[in-house]
Amino acid sequence: MYSVGNVIKFDLDTSILIKENIKEMKDNMLDNTYYDTLTKRASLYEDKQGNYDYSLFSNVGVTYLYVHQKGKKRGVQTKKEYISIIIDFLIILPSVCKKNDIRELGRYDMENYQMYLEEQYPKKTTRSKKVTILKSFLDWCFEEGYLKKKISRGLIPVKIDKEEIPHRVIDPATVEAAVRYYNKNPKIKSLILLLATTGLRLNEVITPKMKHMSYDPIKSQYYLETITKNKKKRFALIKPYVLREIREYRKRIGLRTEINPDDDTPFYPNKFGKHYNRSYLSTMLSNHMLAAGLVTTDNKRITPHYIRHFFAQSAWHAGASIDDIAETLGHSSTKTPKENYLRTQLKKERDVSRFVDINV
Repeated sequence: MYSVGNVIKFDLDTSILIKENIKEMKDNMLDNTYYDTLTKRASLYEDKQGNYDYSLFSNVGVTYLYVHQKGKKRGVQTKKEYISIIIDFLIILPSVCKKNDIRELGRYDMENYQMYLEEQYPKKTTRSKKVTILKSFLDWCFEEGYLKKKISRGLIPVKIDKEEIPHRVIDPATVEAAVRYYNKNPKIKSLILLLATTGLRLNEVITPKMKHMSYDPIKSQYYLETITKNKKKRFALIKPYVLREIREYRKRIGLRTEINPDDDTPFYPNKFGKHYNRSYLSTMLSNHMLAAGLVTTDNKRITPHYIRHFFAQSAWHAGASIDDIAETLGHSSTKTPKENYLRTQLKKERDVSRFVDINV
């Protein structure tokens, strides 16, 4: 029903955005095949200033063009997130703002929408992400002439107090205990070990194929070539004991275990030998970690991304520099490791109490 080729024909009213078809539409919108065709259509009535004419495009049509616009380094997961947030915004318009088209909205409507977000999403981090993406989308629509008013002014950036962000500290002993808990389950054991010893994101684990594994005879080490969130190439060091568990898992589901440059099977496959869906794997692993008692030091449930924090913290405590940690994790600066991964550790390290003593 929601062919991307017809995406500009969508009218955003409740009779078309039927609940059960929304997921299908979001999935279809990830296909960027039609970007050039739709852009060419917009260029047919280009004005003397080089502005395209988007007046015939629906809200969904311009969402598609915004998400896939050239010059933006957006991975599949980022695009999926953008599509989900913007489409959810478009769906809720009739009930929150009593309007069906973003071209009918005013600044006051966006202020009301932000109040709606505050009621629906207590967590500032969630609201911040939604507001940031929506402001960017609406600004683009205004710059391209699709919107005649800069309604994004009605959205106020959500300030997040760094102290409100969970510390995400995990005791190494609980990681080791979880690994032992799954000693007879190489699928989960290998995944926990892989994330904990490399700091890879789940998407960086499920995307590579077995042919992207290689052995470096000079270093006598195994490496997995993968692409980070920022489109950087990374050669992740795979420890022998981690590779052993991955090979055992592959063996149990009937896949080859030796390194072969022609092996197109996923490096970390599902039970059918195919690439995992990231969301499914994330939920599954979160549940398995909870079952094994793998939680934070303040007994909070963790997600696979917390293991990335564990990796950074473990590397830092072992003597790795923050520059090298940032480089390994694919960050362009040390800001993210300092503010997110190592915030608690650095606060303790910089506490000068150790210089002051009282002799009694």
